[in-house]
Amino acid sequence: MADLLVKDAAQLAYYPDYDAKEPQFISGGSLAIAEGKIVALGETREVVDAIQRPQEVIEARGCLVTPGLIDSHTHLVFAGSREDEFVRRMAGESYLSIASEGGGILSTVHATRQASEEELTELGNARLASMLACGTTTVESKSGYGLDMESELKCLRVTERLRELQPIRLVSTFLGAHAIPPEYKADRGGYVRLITDEILPRVAEEGLAEFCDVFCDAGAFTVQEMETILLRAKELGFSLKAHLDEFENLGGVEVATRLGVTSVDHLSKSGREEARACARSGTVATFLPATTFHLGESDFADARTFIEAGAEVAVASDFNPGSAYCENLSASIILSCAYLHMRPREILRAMTVAGALALNIGDGRGVFKEGAPADVVVWNAHSWNYLVYHWGVNLLKRVIVGGKVVI
Repeated sequence: MADLLVKDAAQLAYYPDYDAKEPQFISGGSLAIAEGKIVALGETREVVDAIQRPQEVIEARGCLVTPGLIDSHTHLVFAGSREDEFVRRMAGESYLSIASEGGGILSTVHATRQASEEELTELGNARLASMLACGTTTVESKSGYGLDMESELKCLRVTERLRELQPIRLVSTFLGAHAIPPEYKADRGGYVRLITDEILPRVAEEGLAEFCDVFCDAGAFTVQEMETILLRAKELGFSLKAHLDEFENLGGVEVATRLGVTSVDHLSKSGREEARACARSGTVATFLPATTFHLGESDFADARTFIEAGAEVAVASDFNPGSAYCENLSASIILSCAYLHMRPREILRAMTVAGALALNIGDGRGVFKEGAPADVVVWNAHSWNYLVYHWGVNLLKRVIVGGKVVI
């Protein structure tokens, strides 16, 4: 029995499992869905012969069909806008100099603290709708624009509310260690203790986040502070992530991988040693090319070194108000090719399989196989290579989440 048949695609492009080294590209392919799961896939005749007449058929002739995209690094919940800072950067000011004057993250913190839970929910709901309309079906949502107990909990509760409003599957991350808030400017240690002794235990008690993340970089947290926070988070049962090497290489990747982080993200200043550390530990290296592009910088991450070292490589949007204000993960496909020098099949893996691995997802999201959740995107493109090649427009035609057509 099948509820839904996606029939006669010009190409099915997918990885058949998380360990698969090579993708499958099936011309004239179909997949059948029942009770939210994939029950058959392959060449159309084989699939049609394997199922009874489905309740609904989507004709995908001439179209590309892929798993739903997985965006494993976003800063979804915030209020306010920073377009004025963008104009200042384009006039020559740096991101770090603007931040040192009270702009940057702290500007968004002020707006987010002032916003109500209802306002933040409305903003987040609209952003998720945009992501879904661009083919993203799983999203990681970080806090980090509250930076005090009340506001961080507020942001994490908004993510919980958003789970009920959108079909997108959400993974929640606590990022209280995003910046030092102004009230702790003269007492960094006090803020680290607030996180480890008060906020993290409360987040754990209320079950508001799966991950704990730390921004370890110039102008943010030191390697020692990162280690203190992540060790405490690990004690409390959180999975771990770390922002690293965006502006300066402080040596944090080696420490983070030793602590057992699931992913290290940004890595613009990382090199061969960091690549080897990721490959050795199984840590996912997550690249965020839209951020480098949005900041007008030229030092994109060296993804090829990580790939050649054998590291798992993901690509995410880094959607945020200051350095990557773009909900569309698929817009990073061309950036990954042009600036990270990734091959199209590597990008397919980076936005599906590796995104799932960066979020500790093992239920089949990001791959096509029998029994996997039916998160499927139909594109107005005849192949994955064409989707990479034809950029700057939204080529999405259909989105299916959990077996239901939602776009």
